[in-house]
Amino acid sequence: MSSLYLSDREMAAIKAIDSRGLDERVRQALDERRASILSDLHLEGAHAAIAHHLYRFERDLDKHARAKAEAKRRETWSTAWSSGDDLKHIVSSLKQRVEDQEAEMQLVVIHDAIIPPHRFQERVEVDVHFRWRTGPTGAWSSGTIKFFHNVEMRPDYLLPQPARKPSSTKLEAQRQEALFERWDHLCLLALHAVREYLTTGGDGSAIPKSFQAKPGRSEHFLNNFSCNFWEALGEPRERPRPLATSTTIPDSESQSATSDGSLTLNARVRHRLFGVGTVIHIDGDKVAADFGDRGTKRVQVSFLNLVTDEEADLE
Repeated sequence: MSSLYLSDREMAAIKAIDSRGLDERVRQALDERRASILSDLHLEGAHAAIAHHLYRFERDLDKHARAKAEAKRRETWSTAWSSGDDLKHIVSSLKQRVEDQEAEMQLVVIHDAIIPPHRFQERVEVDVHFRWRTGPTGAWSSGTIKFFHNVEMRPDYLLPQPARKPSSTKLEAQRQEALFERWDHLCLLALHAVREYLTTGGDGSAIPKSFQAKPGRSEHFLNNFSCNFWEALGEPRERPRPLATSTTIPDSESQSATSDGSLTLNARVRHRLFGVGTVIHIDGDKVAADFGDRGTKRVQVSFLNLVTDEEADLE
């Protein structure tokens, strides 16, 4: 099933993870060659991606613990270190995703809990409900758009044919499974289309009530542009950059430097997506930075690089 957002449970669990504590536990686990040190962080239930990387780290650390030869121990330590680094990175990435989602949902909310119909026909439909507003304190407006697609069912002659003709019941089950896959794909494209339009300055009141998604020319399946309803409104296919969404700055007094001492107030920093900004608030390993027309963002220190004086002169 398609979805856009982290659930409330996932967001709360990800926020509860202590990033500094995780860094320390990973180092300790490598030194002591046991992953049980991480158990009280409750990582496995936070998010599926975190659970996956935690399993890899535990597996690789176990191989390192069982290694006997010096060369094998060096090799397995390197693999375990890499897995631990990946674990820390996915936690940082998901914490950033939480921050971005909270900022986005100040202005735009797409209802992504779409339930499939009990039975499918060749015409598959998806209703996307959404809300938007022009500012964090403005009134909400809402709307709905129905995406539909006429599926053209064709036999796949490349697949091996059964020796006996399947029963009508089995054929119908196969048909329903194929239509569900088309519906789920339409659902994914529809959700992302509405989100892309609204988060890039689109007017929610201009979204049509319905839109027919069609494959490209000489194509049989929907593609990434099939739900771009704004092209029918006369707007170009390529959307502008996402809207600047400002993150609320904490009321607490700012610290003078980050926990690791790498950044200070008023430092110039660079973010991969937001560009160059200025640090205006520090809270442990989180920094609020003003990125100009991209808005004020609150991000993890690990996602920022300090801009040197030489680089600043070139800006």
